[in-house]
Amino acid sequence: MEFQINDLVIYGSAGVCRIVAEEEQSMDGKTYVKYYKLKPISEQNSTYYIPVTAAADKLRRLLPKEEVLALIESMPESTAEADLWKENRRERKEMYSQILHGDDRKALLQLISSLYSKKQDKEARGKHFSTMDETAMKNAENLMLQEFGAVLGMEPEKVRNVIAARFNA
Repeated sequence: MEFQINDLVIYGSAGVCRIVAEEEQSMDGKTYVKYYKLKPISEQNSTYYIPVTAAADKLRRLLPKEEVLALIESMPESTAEADLWKENRRERKEMYSQILHGDDRKALLQLISSLYSKKQDKEARGKHFSTMDETAMKNAENLMLQEFGAVLGMEPEKVRNVIAARFNA
C-alpha cells in the first residue's frame, strides 16, 4: 500500500497523523531504511517514523466520508445493543487494546457506548469507575472524534455535537 506526502492516516493509538516526509535514516550507521515521517494532527510536538516496508501493517487510511456518515447515522441503533463489558479486568484490558489498535470503527463506537453506560451505572450506585476503563473510553472517543473530524472537515468538538444531536433526534 503506497502512501503519499500529506496523506492523513491512522497510526495506532496516536490517532490521525499526516505523512509529512519520506526520509532515509540509518540506525546503525551502515544500513539505510526508508521511513514515513508522521506528525499527529492533534499533537504537533510528536513525530513518528514508520518504515515504508511496514506501513501497510501499521498505517490505516481514513474511512471515506460516506462510511463516516453511515456510522453516525447508525449510532443510536448499533450502540443500543453494545455491551462489551467483561468482568475480568485482564480480559477487558486485552479487548480494549484490540479494539483501539484495530480497524473496526463500529466496534470502537460500541466500546465507547458500553463504557459510557457502565460508567453511568457505577456512578449511580456510588461506585468508582476504574482509571483503566476511563482511559480506554477517552482514548476511544479521541480516536473516533479525530478521524471523523478529519474526514468531515470539522473540529472534534463539533463532531461530538453532531453525534449528540443524532442521539437526541
